Amino acid sequence: MIANAISMMILVPLLGAVISFFAGSKAKFVALIASLVPLVLSLQMYMEFDKTSKVMQFVENYVWVPSLGVNYTVGVDGIGFPLVLLSTIVSVLVIIYSWGEHNKPNQFFALLLLNEVGVLGVFTSLDFFLFYIFWEIVLIPMYFLIGTWGGPRKDYAALKFFVYTHVASLIMLLAIFALYFTYQNPDGTRTFDMLTLLQATSNPAIFPPALLNLIFAGLLLGFLVKMPAFPFHTWLPDAHVEAPTAGSVVLAALLLKMGGYGIFRIILPMLPSVDTIFVTIIAIIAVFSIVWGAFLALAQKDIKKLVAYSSVSHMGFVTLGAVAFTWMSIQGAMFQQFSHGIITCVLFMSAGTIQHVVGTRIIGDLGGLADRMPKFAVIMMAGFMASLGLPGMSGFVAEFMVLAGSYTSLPTYTMIVVFLSVATTAAYHLWAMQKVMFGPILKKYLEVRDPHSYEIFAMSMIILLSLLFGLWPALITDMMGTAAYQVMEPVHTLVQMGVI
Repeated sequence: MIANAISMMILVPLLGAVISFFAGSKAKFVALIASLVPLVLSLQMYMEFDKTSKVMQFVENYVWVPSLGVNYTVGVDGIGFPLVLLSTIVSVLVIIYSWGEHNKPNQFFALLLLNEVGVLGVFTSLDFFLFYIFWEIVLIPMYFLIGTWGGPRKDYAALKFFVYTHVASLIMLLAIFALYFTYQNPDGTRTFDMLTLLQATSNPAIFPPALLNLIFAGLLLGFLVKMPAFPFHTWLPDAHVEAPTAGSVVLAALLLKMGGYGIFRIILPMLPSVDTIFVTIIAIIAVFSIVWGAFLALAQKDIKKLVAYSSVSHMGFVTLGAVAFTWMSIQGAMFQQFSHGIITCVLFMSAGTIQHVVGTRIIGDLGGLADRMPKFAVIMMAGFMASLGLPGMSGFVAEFMVLAGSYTSLPTYTMIVVFLSVATTAAYHLWAMQKVMFGPILKKYLEVRDPHSYEIFAMSMIILLSLLFGLWPALITDMMGTAAYQVMEPVHTLVQMGVI
């Protein structure tokens, strides 16, 4: 077993970010090396990971602030490790895709590495204090990526992103403090240990129902805003449209997954102890996110905004599968997190490539690009097919598992999703592809050519990964299946009570 593997995965990108900042034009080489180290470590961890175990693995525990009960505790299981693997893969590919960045490259690549530090910390922290620090760290690089390298309305988009997510994070922090000050260890000390506090929430003598409902609502709000779920999604399209391509990729592939991770790690273990109305609320939010996001995507004229709203819709499947409380739906929702993180990379990379090669992202102003960009057309079409759920791609496996698993416990909600969103999702993907890539080439685009080889390489790797996990999902779902059984244990009382 690798000693201190998780700490090394966090420390190396952090040091890389500092070095990149002073490396000038060589920053991209530093960033690539600093991102490859966590990728190699995560692959080695994958080889050693026990997919049948329910306990935390690769755990590191060090006393940090003993007077406050704060420890540096990190570890992974079937919930967190797939997202760690996703983070290391995406971080490398987005740096390769951005290889031609010439506008302040030292700062640009340093911020990408700092973002990797934050997301890896969130997905591995087992101490609430540490978890919140990493949760807030990711706001800094994303704010500057949007505000410095963004589009015409970058200042507005960066501020809106920061305000929405930070205010929700502060509410989440209040809920964490409520957990901390309510529970005491047998020796009278307090703790931020995540697993200990979550287990204690099942004891009504420690956490009265009224108090626990407030704590739960605060935590849930923080995660739903980050995902983002309807009606807290309005910050996302602005952030995506104005962000540089790399920022959009990181935002959709990694930052949104922090909200879903919080649902599985924190919300589901607490759900049996709170008011059952929360089950209905979350299910309604999930359905609205899926359907509303799909219809809004269908109405967009900017291809990047279309992809942004599609993310709202696809992340709704995560919420639906989680609250359905079946083994298949929870496993499918976890896999949807991973799959969407892969697929959305190529979608936003495609939108960015069209912008800097052609000069516009307006769908109505495009047409026939496949005639001059054949390699890119194949990749973009494969990415859109993966996103709409083509069998053989990872998106199909994830959404099929969510819908099949959710139907047994939430048939009405599931049928609404099937009838209103599945056809709509296919429609906006196919319509966009037809308008952008096919038909007669417009005269003003006769001179355009396929993008740089490093961009083609990064996008091709993502398509291959979607195919790999679509044809062989057990590479990831096996560890998720074990985690799904573990998540279902504390919610089994809801089944016994007849709530589901």
